[in-house]
Amino acid sequence: MSDTRHRQLSRIYGRTIETDDDARTAVTGDPGILASELFMEAVESDDVISVETAKSYLEDRLAFFGGLVAPDAEAIRRGFESKLTAWA
Repeated sequence: MSDTRHRQLSRIYGRTIETDDDARTAVTGDPGILASELFMEAVESDDVISVETAKSYLEDRLAFFGGLVAPDAEAIRRGFESKLTAWA
């Protein structure tokens, strides 16, 4: 697992992710897990001080994961924003 994105998704999903296909399968199987984890990262970040910065944080993380999450980006955004609404 040399890809940082794979290592991060392995930690998030609690399973070995070694390829882009493994990553896409995990995310597509439950995009809510990634949405929840990204929300918790945002909450814990000193740089996230508002709803706007939380959304920016999410977009930066989605860009980092790129094509691994692209097909599920809207589901991830919805999950993240539902938690954000409850938090704000």
